[in-house]
Amino acid sequence: MTMWIPNIEAAAGPIYLAIADALEDDIKTGALAQGDRLPPQRELAYQLGVTLGTITRAYGEAERRRLVKGETGRGTYIASETQKVSPLVPKEDEPDSCDLARNFAYPHLNPSLSDGLVRMARTAGIDRLNGFVPSEGLKTHRETGVLVFKDYGLEADPARVAVTCGAQHGIQVTCQALFRAGDAIAVDRFTYPSIFSSLSSLGLKPVPVPALTRTDGGFGAMDPEALARAAAAHGVRGVFLMPNMQNPTTHTMSVEERQDLVRVAREHDLKIVEDDPYTPFLPETLPAFGALAPERTASIASISKVCSPGSRIGFVHVPKAFGDSIRNKIGESTWMASPITAELIAGWVREGHLFKTLRLKRKANRNRFLKARDLLAPHFLQGDVNKVFGWLRLPDIVDADALQAALSHQGISVLSSRYFQGKDHAPAPYLRLTFGSEESDERFQWALKRIQATIDQMADLPELTRPVG
Repeated sequence: MTMWIPNIEAAAGPIYLAIADALEDDIKTGALAQGDRLPPQRELAYQLGVTLGTITRAYGEAERRRLVKGETGRGTYIASETQKVSPLVPKEDEPDSCDLARNFAYPHLNPSLSDGLVRMARTAGIDRLNGFVPSEGLKTHRETGVLVFKDYGLEADPARVAVTCGAQHGIQVTCQALFRAGDAIAVDRFTYPSIFSSLSSLGLKPVPVPALTRTDGGFGAMDPEALARAAAAHGVRGVFLMPNMQNPTTHTMSVEERQDLVRVAREHDLKIVEDDPYTPFLPETLPAFGALAPERTASIASISKVCSPGSRIGFVHVPKAFGDSIRNKIGESTWMASPITAELIAGWVREGHLFKTLRLKRKANRNRFLKARDLLAPHFLQGDVNKVFGWLRLPDIVDADALQAALSHQGISVLSSRYFQGKDHAPAPYLRLTFGSEESDERFQWALKRIQATIDQMADLPELTRPVG
């Protein structure tokens, strides 16, 4: 084919986004097909009269949208429409592996669904839930969200709470309400795996920011000075944070760390999105960003990890100015979260099942963490008895992706650091290990022993563990 030249003459926003948009349009119209090779970056920069950096960002954006794939030494090609399913997505007929990859947080200890449905069936006026309700949810369900937010250190206003289809839907509608396409959003260098694709699908650019180093050598909070530099250099408009159990590093921010980040957010007029689905597992309640900076913070809460992922119910609490926008975005995406499952959750919260379930899961998690720390010594496992996953530091000579593959062949699923960082970042020697997806204590301990043994074997065979190229 002739050299592809995008038409960006009418572009109003950032040029790199206009190039990525033109590429997506040409794929949809058939002007570009699977396997077509894109021009070399330097050549396209010359043809368009833009910098090489602009083309690099455009190709990077296209790759984040899964429109193209880069092959070392060969160039960039239009990707296949068929994509591999993420290892985080459950499959109905998947093999019986020992799952230390997905963070399902002890689902075998969840409250009885049948008992909850029986209670709902006996509730007076239950049929009213079988119709449409306001996009933000019924008042009684938003008041349930207020109770949940108390565990997050936030005294929420029910008028500013909306019910969502889980935390991930909450992230989507919150970012749509607070930001515009083309905005740059600061994220942790290692962060929630789906945030990169979620932001990019909304036309937002994730900007990874490094963390502070703790006294024990682990990862701390996002570095506030690095955030300030990113805001100045990249025009960052917002920041995505997980203050109470950062995924994957497990770090819980101190009050001082939160205040430092609030200071930077105010100095650079950044909106804050805080998401922390694991917060209820922590015994201590620290002030939420929504309490420290209510004028600029949207808070997201969910009890999926606590008692009911199948309900798909979450809550968002936003500054008053964005209330109408949140309602509209929920309505546009799904009209409303299910009032039926929202009522199921409300009943569990009212009747104390949430507390009872947390008590059981905290006890189980304490035992799992202590066992993991002991069996994986001397390797550093960042986390503690209240964290439902751990961040394992590997010997520098062990490649995390190679270790993940070796464990997969042994029937053990884990996630390397690659899943928690942008594609343009170098691999790092870390694994995230979850403690609660595997029901059997015996299988969990067996997996830990195999992980330790495999690390030792790979550390003794450096020529097999270093990445090629």
